[in-house]
Amino acid sequence: MHEETRQLTDKRDITSRTFLVYTGLFLVMVSAIYSYFVWTNTSFIWQNDGFTQHYQLFFDYISKIRGWVTEGNISLWDWNIGLGADIIHSYGYYAIGDPFVYLALLFPSHLMEAAYHILILLRIWAIGISFLFFVRSQHLSHHAGLASAIAYAFTHFVIFNVTRHPFFLLPLIWFPLLCLGIDKILKGDSSRLFMVAVTVSALSNFYFFYKLTLLTVLYALVRFAYLNKKWDWASFTKVFLKAAYAYGVGLLISASLFLPMVFGFLDSSRQAGELGINLLFYPLEYYLALVQHTVSPGSYFWLIGGFPILSIFGFVYIWKKPDYRFIRTTVIVLFVLALFPFFGSMMNGFSGPYNRFSFALPFFFSLALAHFMDQREHMDKDYLQKMRWVLVLFSVLSFITWVFIDGSLPYMTFPVTLGWVIWGYLKLPSDKKLSHFNENRLVVVLVMLNLTANALYYYYPFGMNKMDSSIEYGTAEEAYQQVLADGPEYLPDRGLDPYRVGVTSQDNHVRNQFLYLDVMGLNSYLSITNGYVSDFAKAIETAGFQVIQPLRNGIDDRRIANHLLGVRYIITDSENESYLPFGYEVVEELSNNENEQYILAETTDAYPFAYAIGNAISEKDFMELNAVEREAALVENVVLEESVHQEFSLEKASNESAVKEIRFEVKNDENETISLPDDEILIEEENTQFTLVLEDPDELIGHEWFIRLDGLDYRPFEQSPWLRQSTNYRLAVNDGQQRKSIYQSDQYSFSSYFHRENMLFNMGYVTENDEKEQVDIVVDQAGIYALDEIAVYAVPVSAQEDERIAAEKRERALDIKVFSDERLEGEIIADANELLVTAIPFSAGWSVMVNGEERDVLNTNLGFVGVELTAGENNVQFTYRTPYLRLGMGLTLVGIILAALNMKSWGKTNDEKSND
Repeated sequence: MHEETRQLTDKRDITSRTFLVYTGLFLVMVSAIYSYFVWTNTSFIWQNDGFTQHYQLFFDYISKIRGWVTEGNISLWDWNIGLGADIIHSYGYYAIGDPFVYLALLFPSHLMEAAYHILILLRIWAIGISFLFFVRSQHLSHHAGLASAIAYAFTHFVIFNVTRHPFFLLPLIWFPLLCLGIDKILKGDSSRLFMVAVTVSALSNFYFFYKLTLLTVLYALVRFAYLNKKWDWASFTKVFLKAAYAYGVGLLISASLFLPMVFGFLDSSRQAGELGINLLFYPLEYYLALVQHTVSPGSYFWLIGGFPILSIFGFVYIWKKPDYRFIRTTVIVLFVLALFPFFGSMMNGFSGPYNRFSFALPFFFSLALAHFMDQREHMDKDYLQKMRWVLVLFSVLSFITWVFIDGSLPYMTFPVTLGWVIWGYLKLPSDKKLSHFNENRLVVVLVMLNLTANALYYYYPFGMNKMDSSIEYGTAEEAYQQVLADGPEYLPDRGLDPYRVGVTSQDNHVRNQFLYLDVMGLNSYLSITNGYVSDFAKAIETAGFQVIQPLRNGIDDRRIANHLLGVRYIITDSENESYLPFGYEVVEELSNNENEQYILAETTDAYPFAYAIGNAISEKDFMELNAVEREAALVENVVLEESVHQEFSLEKASNESAVKEIRFEVKNDENETISLPDDEILIEEENTQFTLVLEDPDELIGHEWFIRLDGLDYRPFEQSPWLRQSTNYRLAVNDGQQRKSIYQSDQYSFSSYFHRENMLFNMGYVTENDEKEQVDIVVDQAGIYALDEIAVYAVPVSAQEDERIAAEKRERALDIKVFSDERLEGEIIADANELLVTAIPFSAGWSVMVNGEERDVLNTNLGFVGVELTAGENNVQFTYRTPYLRLGMGLTLVGIILAALNMKSWGKTNDEKSND
C-alpha cells in the first residue's frame, strides 16, 4: 500500500514543486561542474571573443546605460567604436535585446565581472525552466520533467557556449516557448504566448531569430500533420492565419530594435558571399563526428550533440510509437539538414554552413527522454535488441576514434559504458529491479552524472582542458586599461579638435579596447561592421583586412591612410618603433603596471577631421589604378561616385602618378635566378624562402616601398573531397628591419574567409643610411600556388611636401563649434565647386544642413561622409539618427495596439468564443 502511494505521488503532473526541485538540482550541477573554476580563479571569459567582444561589450553597454541615465540623454553613435559606429548596429547582436543583460544594472560597477558570470548561470537556469513549462503541457511526471530539464539545460551546446558565446544560450530559452505557443494555437487556445515568445526572441538577437523562425515553422508543420490525421485545408488555413497574425504582431512589437538591427546587418561588411567549399558534401570526418559527438563533447561546423545516453535510449524507444512520431520526424529532418552544406548555409542566412541550428536538437532528445521515463514499463524485447545495436555502434565508433583519430577514448568510454550498464539493468526481471519511484530518482541521478562527466571532461585539464583558454577571473578590466600603457592620460583632450589614435602593424591584440579607454581609434572587432569602411579598406588593399575587422593593425603602417583618417598619435610597444610610418616622431616613453615599455609617436601632418577640397576623381577611374596609386591619389583628390562626379565636374589634381615600379630579380635559396612559371608554383617544403634582389637599390632612397603579389591561389598537393584539408597559408616578407606577413584564412573558417587574390606589403620608408638591396619572401605551407605577378612600387616621400599638404588642409578645415556623439557643427568659407570631405564613416543615418538648407549626404572616398558647399560662408550641421529607428518605434506602437485589441479575446474561454 505504501509503495502504491509512492507511485501515485510520482505520477502526478509537474507542479511548482518540480520547478523548485529543479532549481536545487541546477545548483548541484553548477557546483559540480564549475567549482574548479572558482578554485583556480578561472573566469568564463574566453581569451579570444570573450575578452575582446562579449565581456567588453557587456561592460561597455551597461556603462553607457548608466551614463545615459546620469546625463538624461541617449546617444546612439559612438566615436570609439572603430572609426565611429551606430550602437544598435554594433551592440544589437550581443547585448541590447538580451533581457538578462539589464539585470546587471542591479550590481555596482565594480562587480560587473561577477554580474557577467552570474547572468550566464541564470541563463542556464532559465533554459531548464523554459523546458519545464513545455513538458508540463505534455502532462509528464515530476521526475520525467526533472531529468529532461537537466538534460536540456546542461546539454553540450550549453556547456560549449558558457565560455564561448554566452548569448548563444538565449535561443534555447525561447524555442520551447515558441513550440508551446504553437501547440496552444493548434489546440485552439490563445495565441498570446506565441506572440510574446516571437517578440522576445526577435528583440534578443535577429541572427538566431531567423533560425528560430525556420525551426518553429518546421515544428508547426510536423505537429499539425500528426495532430490532424486527415488533411483539412480549412483547418490548416485557420491555424496558419492565427499563427501568422500572432507572429506578425509579435514582430511589429519588436520592430523598434529589430528593424535597425536588420538594416545594420544588410548594410554591413558581413554579407552572404563566396564560400571556399562545395555545398553538396562535408568532409568525411564530419559525418564520423556527427555520430561521435551525439553522446560526447565536441563540435564540428557547430553540429553539437553531447546528449545523455538515456536520451538516446528515449529516442530509440519512441521511434515507432505513434504518439511521438512528431519528435522522430522533426529530428530526422534536422539531421538531413545537417548532412548537406547547402542546408547548413540556408539555415545560417546563406552564409557559411555552420550548423548552429543544432541548438534545437537537445529539445527533442530531452523530450524523448521524458516520454521514455514515463513509458518505460511498456518496453519489450524488440526495443532492448535495438538499443543493444545502437550501443554496439557507439562502442565500435569510440574504439575507431581512439585508435585512428584523436585518442579520445576516455570521454567516449563513460557514456557508452553507462549505456551498457543501463541496458543490462533494463534486461533484469521485474522482481530484481528497484521500485518505480526509486528508479525515477536513479534516472535523474544518472542523467546528472552523465552530463557532469561530459562537462568535466570538456573543461578540465584531465580531458580537453578548454578552461585553459579562459582568462583569469578579475583581470579583464585591468587588461583593457593596460593594453597601451597605463590608460590614455598621456593624450590631450580632443575637445573641438577631434583626432584619432592608431597602432602599428604589430599590434594585433588591439581590437575593441579603445571603447574602455574612451579613445577615438581605428580598430574594431565586431560581427556587424560598417560595409562602407570595408569598401575603403578593400580598395587600398590593407594587409590586415578581415570581414569583421576591415581596419586593423594600424592599416599596415600606411602613412597616407593614417593622415587621411586623422591619426595624430600612434602608441605601440617600444620594440615596434621601426614600424612607425614616416613623419611620426616619438614624443614620450611610457610603461604600464607590468613595466612593459611603450612609445607615443605624434605627427603634425594628419589631416583635419573635415576640410574643403576642389579636386576629384571618379570611383571608376580610381579603381583602375593600382592600390598604391589609389592611396596616393587620396592626398589631393576626393573620390566620388560616377554620377556625383559628373554632376560636380571637378578635375583631378594631377594626371601623373608619382608611383614608380622598381626592377628586381627573383632568386631561390641557392642564389640562383629563377623565373615565375606561367601556370603554377610547386612549394615542396614548409617555410620555403625566395629572395627579391633589387637591380638598383638607390631608387628606393627617399621613398616608401611596397611589394604586391597578384593572382594568388593555393591548394594542397593531395586533394580529397572526403577529408578536411586546410587551405590557410601565410606569406611573410622580411627586409632585415621589418617583417610583414599576410594571412589567407582557411576555406572552412566561414566567419573570416575570403579569397585573397592580392597581397600588398608596406615595407616602410628608406633612408640613405638604410639602403635596401633585397627582401626575403617566406611561404609557410607546402602546396601548389598560383601567382600571376610580383611588383615592387616606390612612392616619393618629402617631409616638406607632407607639411605643405597638411597645412593647406588645415587652412581649408571646418572650424568645428560642436562635436558630440550624434552632432558635428562648424563653419567654413568655400570657393565655388568645393566639397566638404570628412573622416565620418558613411551611413544612411547621417543628415546634413548647410546654411539651414538640407543637402544630400555624399559618399566620398569610398566610405566617408561628404557634402556640397556653397561659395562663401557655410554653416554645416551633421546629425545622426539610427536608420529605421523611428519607423520601428511607430511599428512597435502599432503592434502594441493590435495586441491590446486582442486582450479581450485572449481572456475568453473556448466556450465563450464559440457562443460569440
